[in-house]
Amino acid sequence: MRRIVLVFSTIFFLSLFCPVASAVVPGALLYLDASDNPGHKKSWTNLGKAEGELLAADEAPMLEEGKIEIPALGISEANVKYYTTKKSLQTFGVEGKNPELAVEDWTLEFLCKRNGGLFKEEHHFAGFQNIPREGKQGIRLWMEGEEKLGISIHAGGGKQGVQPLNIKFEEGIWTWIAIVGTNKKSIVAYQDGKQVSKQDGFEFQKKWVLNDISIGANSHSERRRTFNGSFAIVRVYDKALTEVQINENIDSAFAVEAMDKLSTTWARIKEKF
Repeated sequence: MRRIVLVFSTIFFLSLFCPVASAVVPGALLYLDASDNPGHKKSWTNLGKAEGELLAADEAPMLEEGKIEIPALGISEANVKYYTTKKSLQTFGVEGKNPELAVEDWTLEFLCKRNGGLFKEEHHFAGFQNIPREGKQGIRLWMEGEEKLGISIHAGGGKQGVQPLNIKFEEGIWTWIAIVGTNKKSIVAYQDGKQVSKQDGFEFQKKWVLNDISIGANSHSERRRTFNGSFAIVRVYDKALTEVQINENIDSAFAVEAMDKLSTTWARIKEKF
């Protein structure tokens, strides 16, 4: 009898205090997750609404598995998959074969890290623009030197040179980056869930779809300028996420479902009895 009471008391306690995993904010057009890639070795399947996939341009980055630690958030998660560039020309995204992303407001999210210095020349990071390169509109992310991330925009008939985002990559340290564009108003950057910069926005139009997409460079045609780093998750939304929503997405990436904890605990209890 005491054993039965102990079992049900344990289950009741866990049901009260096990945190329920946050859900990913729905509606991403592009959603790339290295831990959930049903594609073949030379592509990264889009789990988002725009569907399709990103093909490896010349050679696919290496799929690896290891621990992701984000010191600023107190996160340490083992056995996570991610793609790592080992040399120049290892990028995802082939011009003319990408999903098409129609945006006015937009949000970009990356779970990533920098692994070292330059492979060849100035580093790119990622790009989302319409064909041809630097056409009607686009978002291009650059490395300023080896540590800092910058952004350049062309949209609404205007073009902006590379502007700092106040995002810094420490070598070998994972970080969660979000960049949010509110149409005609602002571009706000977040690192590890906190706002780090804000600048004027640009006018984006959905008719100019972003279909030159590159992960690891900011354009298929300039993929030789490959970022020396790793990507675990990449998302693009056609809406401006709030700081609260960005933090929900961070939480959802590493949370453990309460039912998973219960099932594991129940198995351990049964072993003892």
